[in-house]
Amino acid sequence: MSEVLLIAGALALVLAFVVPGKDTAQLPKRAVKRRIYWTGSAVGGVLLFLGGLPDIQSSLAFVAATVILMTGWAYFRTPHLKIGGQIRSAYAPYREPDPPPGM
Repeated sequence: MSEVLLIAGALALVLAFVVPGKDTAQLPKRAVKRRIYWTGSAVGGVLLFLGGLPDIQSSLAFVAATVILMTGWAYFRTPHLKIGGQIRSAYAPYREPDPPPGM
């Protein structure tokens, strides 16, 4: 196992939570934050997988934990789970469509 990759993977997941989004000319803040969240989750999952090698069981366990944690958090606490153009969330106000850019 590579401690450096495991720490880098954990850091990527933490940054996915805390890095704020910002409005752009094409996308609202919520959409930018959603992309940051899922990009950080994917990068963190890959780094955790690589950090667990050569033990494939540990690597798969790290990825499974990442998927469960990040998807669960996205569903229960954020508007970051968007499937087929519709936001999925346990909290009704988060299910509203994204505001237009600049709002």
